[in-house]
Amino acid sequence: MKLINLIPLREYAVEDVEATSPELIAIPYFREFQAAHGYKPMFKFLGIKNEENIFVADLTNFGMLDLIIADAKIYAKVTEKYAVFGVVYTLTGLEVFEATVCLMKQKDGQIEVIMFDNKDKKNFNNKATDFIKLIDKQK
Repeated sequence: MKLINLIPLREYAVEDVEATSPELIAIPYFREFQAAHGYKPMFKFLGIKNEENIFVADLTNFGMLDLIIADAKIYAKVTEKYAVFGVVYTLTGLEVFEATVCLMKQKDGQIEVIMFDNKDKKNFNNKATDFIKLIDKQK
């Protein structure tokens, strides 16, 4: 998969990390994701798209689903106010699908976790849940 329309982050040393760096903004959301789902993905910063910091992590150990899932990645769209997590997976027949996992919002200094509900159009509109557009299907 090839990423499209992403602005790469400049390289920086640890002492140069700003309080507004994408990684520091995302850490509270990643910790909350781990607590909510019991899974700690190793997210890697990809770039910025539509003012959202885009992160990706590989999913492994599909168990019996290894027979039908060829590849899967967790994507996170993160800003200071919210984060949306979703999975993009490829079946062995090379069909690509997406599934939204959850939305996290900053509220009164706390992070509120909202699990995905396809009927909840207020929190999960098409733009927020479209993870396939983050990748180019052409390799």
